[in-house]
Amino acid sequence: MSVSAVTLGNFFTTSDGKTVLGGSGGSGLDTQTLVKGLVTAKSLPITQDQTHITTNNSQITALTTFNTLLTNFQSASDALRNPPGVNNDASNVFAFTTGSVGNGGSAYVSVSPTAGASLQSYNISGITSVASAATQTSGVFSLASVNADATTSAATYTNGDIAFAPGTITFANSATVTVRAGDSLNNIAANFNAASGQTGITASIIQVDGTHFKLSFAATATGTTANFDLSNVSTITGGSAVLAGLNFNSVPAGTVAVAGSNAAFKINGVPISRQTNTISDVVSNVTFTILQNTPDGTTNYPVTIRPDTTTVQNTIVRFTTAYNALQSFAAQQTQQNSDGTFATTAILANNQTFRQTMSEITGQILVPGAGLSGTLKGLSDLGISLTNQAATDTLPAVNNILNVDDTKLTSLLASNFSGVKNVFGFNLSSDNANLAVFKSSKPLNVQDFTVTISNSAFTASYTQNGNAVTIPLTATAIGNDLGFSLTAPDGSALEGLQLIYGSTDNATIHVTTSQGVADKMYNVGVVATTTKTGSVAVAVSGIQTATTTLNSDISRLTTQVNQYQNQLLAKFAALESAVSKVNTLLQSLNANSNAQMSSSGH
Repeated sequence: MSVSAVTLGNFFTTSDGKTVLGGSGGSGLDTQTLVKGLVTAKSLPITQDQTHITTNNSQITALTTFNTLLTNFQSASDALRNPPGVNNDASNVFAFTTGSVGNGGSAYVSVSPTAGASLQSYNISGITSVASAATQTSGVFSLASVNADATTSAATYTNGDIAFAPGTITFANSATVTVRAGDSLNNIAANFNAASGQTGITASIIQVDGTHFKLSFAATATGTTANFDLSNVSTITGGSAVLAGLNFNSVPAGTVAVAGSNAAFKINGVPISRQTNTISDVVSNVTFTILQNTPDGTTNYPVTIRPDTTTVQNTIVRFTTAYNALQSFAAQQTQQNSDGTFATTAILANNQTFRQTMSEITGQILVPGAGLSGTLKGLSDLGISLTNQAATDTLPAVNNILNVDDTKLTSLLASNFSGVKNVFGFNLSSDNANLAVFKSSKPLNVQDFTVTISNSAFTASYTQNGNAVTIPLTATAIGNDLGFSLTAPDGSALEGLQLIYGSTDNATIHVTTSQGVADKMYNVGVVATTTKTGSVAVAVSGIQTATTTLNSDISRLTTQVNQYQNQLLAKFAALESAVSKVNTLLQSLNANSNAQMSSSGH
């Protein structure tokens, strides 16, 4: 009787589609599938880690977009929040101003106010002089050809033509201009212009006719302090005068120096004289430009400085647009399928930083400002309301976006500008002019408090939840007896507030504050978007750390899986060897059996 052989060997595919270890006979086991299945099961944690990394990368991308949108919103809020501190007018849109000249006065004077200019009117009258620059013109150079490059300084001259003598002109401030033998008018004009920064005089060439030229000199600045007269300039020429041949102060007429003039006018009846037509030192943050003389000295031309309401309104619209962009993004990040599960676009649906930040923004956007009184307290009072945006083919529905009633907002900016400003910004007032706010970085939990300075002790007292509270203020001296910087302690109702007290005298100061919506939104943005320490940056850093850990796990698990696969192959190879030995034994048994049967006659 014959015994079947057991075979294993190299991998090969059988007729029935199995991949087996081949050998002398073949075991019939689908070894490759067995190994692949076992390795795949062992690799499942790697696949899960890779899926987590893909999710992490998507979250980082989404958080980066969120941070950009928050930064845009914070920037728009910053412009509207009446930023606390000194010299902040340039970043406060409510301090922006515009000016106009009435009664037809724009033909005679223009006005350009800058941020922080006082909102008032002035009368301009009696413009009797426009600032001009001193000038002086040489006599006529008679040249042989129409060429300003022809020689004008030589040893001899003919026909009485004027000319420069070679030498060096030295001005009163020791500046010099050198004329060399053979220099042309162009050369000499260029030499004067090269030294104009020191001499205050420029030169240009005037062609009178085909062969006649003049050299015209002018002061580089307007006004009488820049006057000059080249006929009075000393020369160092070894006895010859460089300018003597130019006929200054002689016939023909026109070579005498013409003095420059100052701008002369009246503002509110007060005579003003300045060296230039652009005048910015008469009224703080206002520049007047004198254009021409007025027809008489009595007509008043009113100059009005008013808030730049157009820029303010455009910035408010930018604020609402930035908020709506955040809301649209949030709608995508929380979009749900019809079965209530989150859509694939909802990358940040369960991200705590995203949810908390958006909750703070949407929860406060329409809340009236703290400490405000009067008819204007919140956005809704300005004609800014919430509405819903229907879904489109590509975007989900967006609830609670801001809509601006432009007509109402325009009217309020014209009639109650300060009220609109207070709805958005931070304001602090006190009954002591020496106290001012330097910084406020958090919402204040009280809007009415008293600062006491007594014998080098600094405190603030207020009522909170019906209880009287007194807290110490950290005082830092400013300069030598200039005053103090006062900072409220963390954890107090005034946390984040820093004041400047510009005195060393004892005082009891009553303080009131109000905080509008833009200031609140700005502070939310600071917490979220600050580089490295903001909540978004911290969230991204945490995800990146987790991804680094996952990559390390993948590397470690990959090594383990490779080792496991090698172990499986070794085990199946050992099985193949064992089967081979069994086959050899079976073959031997078969041979013996056959021999016995033959010898017995079977």
